[in-house]
Amino acid sequence: PWAAVGFVGVLVALYALPLVVSLDTYTHGILTQTFVFVAAALAWNWMGGYVGQISFGHAAMFGVGGFVTARLLVSADLPFFVAWVVGGLVAGIYGLLWGHPTLRLRGPYFAIATIGVGEATRLIATFWDSFTGGSSGISLPIPSADFKQALYWYALYFMAAVVLVSYYLRKSRIGLGLLAIKGDVDAAGDLGVSATFYQDVVLFLSGIVVGIAGGFYASFFSFIEPSDMFGFERSISFVLMGVIGGIGTILGGALGAIVYTILQENLIASYPDLYLGLYGLLLVAVILFEPLGVSG
Repeated sequence: PWAAVGFVGVLVALYALPLVVSLDTYTHGILTQTFVFVAAALAWNWMGGYVGQISFGHAAMFGVGGFVTARLLVSADLPFFVAWVVGGLVAGIYGLLWGHPTLRLRGPYFAIATIGVGEATRLIATFWDSFTGGSSGISLPIPSADFKQALYWYALYFMAAVVLVSYYLRKSRIGLGLLAIKGDVDAAGDLGVSATFYQDVVLFLSGIVVGIAGGFYASFFSFIEPSDMFGFERSISFVLMGVIGGIGTILGGALGAIVYTILQENLIASYPDLYLGLYGLLLVAVILFEPLGVSG
């Protein structure tokens, strides 16, 4: 009950913040990005935390969702909401296409396979000029100032919905099955838990959310290109959010996304040539000295 009250209180405060405080454009943008990345981090956590499958391939779904959204907005002139949802669904289906066979692998073998998926997707996207614009990327319709402001609340609603889904998954029969698979996939199978079905469902849902996050990202910046959307740095970012915050917890995913967004803004500005190495050092330090993350 107290967690629910606190969650509602935080949502109300965040909803009212721009109405009672005059936020500058930079702060407004950072908060909007943070909401989107919290949602994406929680969706990654469904795989990394609930199932125990560490994925370095979620950038593939993020990029697919972003580019499908961008192409629909540019070519079909669809409403933003429709483009986001369609982009998310296509990303979820794409996740199933590579995830169904690779989820048979466990541990480091699955992680290595997802690295390959992410890099292959990036290369395909880079050379698929007619769809992604290649290395030149795609410029989206620049939204009005009012819509740019409204993205704050849309991102907040999106984050709130993903938090609720995370809670439901954790407490539902599916969540119990996922934890059983994480503990011992063979024993779970002996008890009637279908590892293939449960993992496919969760990867599909995770792909949808990460794909919608990619669509939000594209709409927010009005420009995307393959190396940013599909790059290994993007995949590492989802893992970092989970590890920093605490894998397997809702609070951990949220805290990890907040810490990552703040670090990203400061590191890129201060150390543009070194920030990826600093990410790596941070990841190693957290695993060695605080494996439960901030929430632990």
